[in-house]
Amino acid sequence: MEALKFTGSGSEYFKIWIVNILLTIVTLGLYTPWAKVRNRRYFYANSVLADRNFEYHATGKQLFIGFLIAMVFFIAYVILGEVYPLGNLILFAVLFVAIPWLVWRSLIFNMKMTSFSNVHFAFTGKLGKAYINFFVFPFFLILALYGGPILSVVAMPMLMEVGAPSWVAILIPILMIASFVLAFYLMAVVKKRNTEYVINGSRYGQGKFEAKLKAKRFMMINLKTLGLSMLFMIFFSIILGATGVMDSLAVLGDPEAMKSGRMSPEFLKSMGIIYGVMILIMIPILAYSLTRQRTYIYDNTLLDDRISFNSTLRARDMMFVMFTNILMVFLSLGFATPWAKVRMAKLVLENTEVDTSEGFDDYLTQKQDEVSSLGEQIGDAFDIDVGVAF
Repeated sequence: MEALKFTGSGSEYFKIWIVNILLTIVTLGLYTPWAKVRNRRYFYANSVLADRNFEYHATGKQLFIGFLIAMVFFIAYVILGEVYPLGNLILFAVLFVAIPWLVWRSLIFNMKMTSFSNVHFAFTGKLGKAYINFFVFPFFLILALYGGPILSVVAMPMLMEVGAPSWVAILIPILMIASFVLAFYLMAVVKKRNTEYVINGSRYGQGKFEAKLKAKRFMMINLKTLGLSMLFMIFFSIILGATGVMDSLAVLGDPEAMKSGRMSPEFLKSMGIIYGVMILIMIPILAYSLTRQRTYIYDNTLLDDRISFNSTLRARDMMFVMFTNILMVFLSLGFATPWAKVRMAKLVLENTEVDTSEGFDDYLTQKQDEVSSLGEQIGDAFDIDVGVAF
């Protein structure tokens, strides 16, 4: 196993970052696609495995098409919100239905524009499966998550009005618990299906990626994450109660000040503490969930049934970098953002291992020969990046 490396530096990336910011401001945002390309090319070029680096081949002009579509949609959303509020709901519904297509097109574009050792990646997943994975299952997840509680709230008064037996009321909490359990299960199913869709549809040249995952494992990770969340919430609630912050929130809400739009300094201070505590809670929870899922996915992914992957990323390392990055960016008023991004890239790449022990060079040479014989071309005029991140 050999780990990837990131050869860039914060000071080097700062020059690209600050120029991108200035040009984006000067052009009123129109430079955004070109800024995105420069950023990606820098990070891809500095991501190295076995003395070979990745490359990003898209141009700002190609991304500009997707950028214009997004801007037109946003402007239409704002205008309709002022003229015809119901139009916002219609646009939101259109966007919700279009999400699978956007994900699908983004995967095709970004894979096609990415190469390693002169061999391009590709995505061959079907649009129909994208709708099943990114629309149908998430739709049922939303129903399970909100349908049970909403139905319970609506059903309870109706049952009371018609004089239903008292034992019927027991069905309400049972329904809510069943709805929560179903939603918890569907979250794992959605994660499994979406991950398999992306990985199993990915290609390296003619090589096929394959991931064999189980929803049960994701459920166990989610269950442990939930338990960790509850422990942190209880712990910090005790601390906030002991320091009197919660009491301050209860009594410092000056009605007159609220009416005039002003808050007392004590109230604002208490709210600041609450938000700070929420961030402290979220960082370890997010770090734990991400690293555990990442390890499981990498351990069960192969390329052409011969090249395996491994993640050595630990939750405490991720937590430390996330926390110090937030603190660094906050104290520097945002100017430390390039260093924060480089630190995260180094952490993730240096804890990503690929099996290069036997025949790796021959494998890459084989893929290069396959590409040469096929005469693969890139840059289809209809390919656009729709800005969906993963």
